[in-house]
Amino acid sequence: MNYILKDFGKLLKQNHLKMRRYFTPLNTNCYRVYDKNITSLLITVDIYGSYIYILDYREDSDNGGPSAEEIIDTVFRMLYVLKEKIFYKNRKTRQGISQHKKLDDSGNMVEVMENGLQFFVNLHDYIDTGLFLDHRKTREMVRDSAMGKKVLNLFAYTGSFSVYAAAGGAETIDTVDLSANYNRWAMKNLSLNGFLSTKYKFNSSDTADYLVNARKEGKEYDIIIVDPPTFSNSRKMEGTFDIQRDYFSLLKACLGLMDKDGYIIFSTNYTKFHFDPGRFQNIQSKDITNTTIGEDFFRKQKPHRCWIIKKK
Repeated sequence: MNYILKDFGKLLKQNHLKMRRYFTPLNTNCYRVYDKNITSLLITVDIYGSYIYILDYREDSDNGGPSAEEIIDTVFRMLYVLKEKIFYKNRKTRQGISQHKKLDDSGNMVEVMENGLQFFVNLHDYIDTGLFLDHRKTREMVRDSAMGKKVLNLFAYTGSFSVYAAAGGAETIDTVDLSANYNRWAMKNLSLNGFLSTKYKFNSSDTADYLVNARKEGKEYDIIIVDPPTFSNSRKMEGTFDIQRDYFSLLKACLGLMDKDGYIIFSTNYTKFHFDPGRFQNIQSKDITNTTIGEDFFRKQKPHRCWIIKKK
């Protein structure tokens, strides 16, 4: 076990030095420095400003492997971060239709920077922090193409794609998430960057309902961002959402709102997901996964998959 911790510490230090040198000139202080690199130590270690966030994916972390205390101690020694600034969480595989629940209600927010933009993250209350680091490059794509565009951000979570769209000069942005709490978080993120505008709207509703109503209202969009959960059974929505079962109806509804030159950015982190473009009529799809993965994600297994979808 000591040799595992020794190798972990060595990799951690090497990766941190390399990533810090790469990201600091990019005005970015949140990135990954350990990505399940050792097969017997399936954890991730992320930097969030002056804080460290560790996720342990092992199903039985007490069965002979390094303990949480040993991992935290190694991170403390290799990265010179105070232990009170190290957060450690277990992220075991969800069973059946179970979902990750809120762990606490501290409301403690930490401010971080990505490509010169600022975001609030919460390292205490949730398994997910509020900023998915693996979509950094996807967000850059949105910023680089948003000038003068009408943008729809579905399953928007804390609005990071909306922040990038605003930074890119989007004409309008509709941010949609079922959670009013996440919409408030998204508003804080846009406000933090000075982007609040009457043209940037927030809608706390089920995505399916929003798409139906938007079609009735004759709305059209140039860019639609679709990054849904793998599964959802929220009490605020009718029925359930399953990405493999429901992606066709979801994307078909989005295509009905697209401007003739518009496109959808569709992504999922469901590792077994199968996308069949043949189910759609008159579309073009391109797998852009490799161009959306950041330098700090080292493993062969991609953290997500991503497509650009357009009408023919």
